Amino acid sequence: MGRQVYQEGSFKVYRVGNNFIVHNSRYLFAEAHTHVRTLNTAKKIIYCTMNRVIPKTFPEYLLNSLIRVSDDEHYNCQVESLIEVRRQKGRKLKYVN
Repeated sequence: MGRQVYQEGSFKVYRVGNNFIVHNSRYLFAEAHTHVRTLNTAKKIIYCTMNRVIPKTFPEYLLNSLIRVSDDEHYNCQVESLIEVRRQKGRKLKYVN
């Protein structure tokens, strides 16, 4: 594992190569961690998970990351329902003039 570069509450961020790993230290590493590309994204994931915020602009991968590191089942269900709604809507067509 890489070097720890940030910690807030029970969340730790490790730098591994050019990427970062967010780990919820209340659980084993294999059970509650996710990979992200930037430290800023890692901090956003930690903020959203700690404050139970569901960002509407996060892509599906980052929403799944919220589920992986969170320990609140109600929060996880809300995020999963947002993912399901997005899948049902599908992709929007490009505007053509």
